[in-house]
Amino acid sequence: MAEEIMTSKEGSFARFTIINRVPAILDDLMAGNRFPGDLEKRLGELRRSLSGGKLSPLGADYPFAGDINGALENNPSYRWLDAPFLFIENYLYHRISEACGFFSNRFDYFLYKKEGETRKGLDRFSRYLGESGDLDSFSEICLINLMGNRADLSQNASYYSSDSASELLTDHRDRASEKIEECSRVDLVLDNGGEELFLDLLLARWLLRRTGVTRVKLHFKSMPYFVSDALISDYRLLLDMLREKKDTARFAGELDSLEEQGKLELGEDPFFVSGKPYSRIPPELAGEFSRSDLVIFKGDLNYRRLVGDRYWPYEKETASLITGFPADILISRILKSEVAAGLRPEAVPDRERTDWMFSGKYGQIELVQGRASSQ
Repeated sequence: MAEEIMTSKEGSFARFTIINRVPAILDDLMAGNRFPGDLEKRLGELRRSLSGGKLSPLGADYPFAGDINGALENNPSYRWLDAPFLFIENYLYHRISEACGFFSNRFDYFLYKKEGETRKGLDRFSRYLGESGDLDSFSEICLINLMGNRADLSQNASYYSSDSASELLTDHRDRASEKIEECSRVDLVLDNGGEELFLDLLLARWLLRRTGVTRVKLHFKSMPYFVSDALISDYRLLLDMLREKKDTARFAGELDSLEEQGKLELGEDPFFVSGKPYSRIPPELAGEFSRSDLVIFKGDLNYRRLVGDRYWPYEKETASLITGFPADILISRILKSEVAAGLRPEAVPDRERTDWMFSGKYGQIELVQGRASSQ
């Protein structure tokens, strides 16, 4: 088994995240909201705990306390700078959620950032709409859709750039195009809101208009997560913004109509913010995916949860890492962490340095047959 990615590894992106990115996220969160004094205090205490290293348990009545506190009890040595990276990231966003009382007040404390970035992108959205009418192939729109994953609001510009198109290290668009021809239902497990969500909606509409797909289901997060991950409320806000401009209002109306007809469906499940790997998918959600012809997983976090957050050999077969998933999968990600598999030897950019793995320069579009469905 490959080594798990830990925050204790010197020089790693995981360690950099805890030392540099997490404090910046918390500082920005407090600066972007007018929180009452007691909440400012709780978030300040959370920020100070980063240097002390200790991981405090969640309150017993917090919805995700059982699994997280159980992990802390079973691993008393866990610290901010000495624990599995994926566990720590998930823990962070639940600590923020608990401090802000999200499951009581439903206030999206990252909205200030997502709303501003979405509004800044409206002119680009208009251009995308104009260009999408000329797209005849799934290969073309699949690539445009991937480019929406280039940046998210939790990334730090000193490690990540989204200024140009990303080079594909794995490119299964031809195979995916053949697969799409067989599909009647496609599911999108979403990543970021804003521009990426807009391009996901553009993809959904394209599938419903230009292929035999008759149903697309979008899977959202159920709480503010990784700063910019898409909530159903972000979808509603995006459509409201699109209605403000004449050249995008028609698109918003089309989406409303598709939703009313049951062709476009919105859903959320607590599993998507649980931090658990997809090998531990709950039966109900597995049953939902088993009814899909293709599940498109967007973004780096979904990828890490699919294959495992480990330093896999680059040439390791991706399908061998995804166990028990009940449907065929299309992975669409820009690399933003030190996890990559399924690469041809000649496609590996560098075997000594790893900064290419989180620079935003490279992407993967990979079709994987679901292990459960192939047995």
